[in-house]
Amino acid sequence: MTDRPRQSLAVLLTNVWLDRRGGTETVIRDIALGLLRRGHRPIVYAPHLGEPAQELHQRGVAVINSLSSLAEPPDVIHGQHFIQTAEAILHFPETPAIQMCHAWQHWAEGPAKFPQIHRYVAADQTVRDRLVHMEQIPPERVEVVYNAVDLTRMPERTTRLSAKPATALAFTKTRAQLPFVEAACRRHGVKLDVLGKGADRTIPDPELELVKYDLVFATARMALEALCAGCAVIVCDSRGLAGMVSTENLSRLRPLNFGLRSLVHPVTVEGLAGEIDRYDPADAARVAETVRATAGLEATLDYLEQLYRQAMGAPRPGEDEVRAATLQFLQRALPRQRTDGRWPWMVEREAMENRIEQLERELAAERAKNLAP
Repeated sequence: MTDRPRQSLAVLLTNVWLDRRGGTETVIRDIALGLLRRGHRPIVYAPHLGEPAQELHQRGVAVINSLSSLAEPPDVIHGQHFIQTAEAILHFPETPAIQMCHAWQHWAEGPAKFPQIHRYVAADQTVRDRLVHMEQIPPERVEVVYNAVDLTRMPERTTRLSAKPATALAFTKTRAQLPFVEAACRRHGVKLDVLGKGADRTIPDPELELVKYDLVFATARMALEALCAGCAVIVCDSRGLAGMVSTENLSRLRPLNFGLRSLVHPVTVEGLAGEIDRYDPADAARVAETVRATAGLEATLDYLEQLYRQAMGAPRPGEDEVRAATLQFLQRALPRQRTDGRWPWMVEREAMENRIEQLERELAAERAKNLAP
């Protein structure tokens, strides 16, 4: 052990990549910078680095693309993503860990099943059910910690919400729903802008844009950020529509992370127009006040620090248990037959995603033609 103060921890955070902006990259950024403010020593590992990594580096966070760069073991591992979490544990087998899981389906968001992992942290109830019911993680090892927003990054709104929505933003990773959103906004005379991967427009500080709008169409973390920015929010994307967030439904939508399980209605022009009709600036202000009081990053950091120290105080697993977990990981992660679809997958997956985006653009253009007055 080093002679640094007892309360200061070296925390190794992992992510599948840091070469583009997305949800888990934002989580890593906010947690790393939050830990830094609290006097800890965050270290971020991802195999692929880019602009998000540079942002952390400029703030004094050590960012690496090889675990061999570390000259000493961290105090605790905060893992995100199956492979990178396992890499860190295999590299530092004596270091305790927690793992955060954010998605219902993506295999990279699955749990790394190592005894060194003290707790698995699910972003919502849906992911919790994946871990417990599909991945057979014991329920007592799973914690639900909802997404949080670093409110220190959120500027004050310079104007109140309009009495009727005048400006709207579609903050989205997908584009197939955009023609319906555009048509509904035209019907109400609302000016619409688009931000996010679905618009081929990503920026490092979306909160600076969010505070300019009355109404935002978004899901998941993007919806949460828009609520913290004081916007009225309609939860929707290409998967479906949940509706306008209100004081009545907030307690139901928040545990679902404004995500998959909340999107129970089809996206139609009529459905979206009906939700715009529900716009209520006074209710939206009350929702924003509640969300900002309960979704701030500081409470999440408090909880994570507690989990880190619990992990550090837990009994160390035996060699046989670690060996069995390592063999199980290799069986899950490595290709074992010609038809195995997991590896190699990166190039094929990116090509498929690009093709899907192209088809979504073509589909959106056709829908826009058909929905035009």
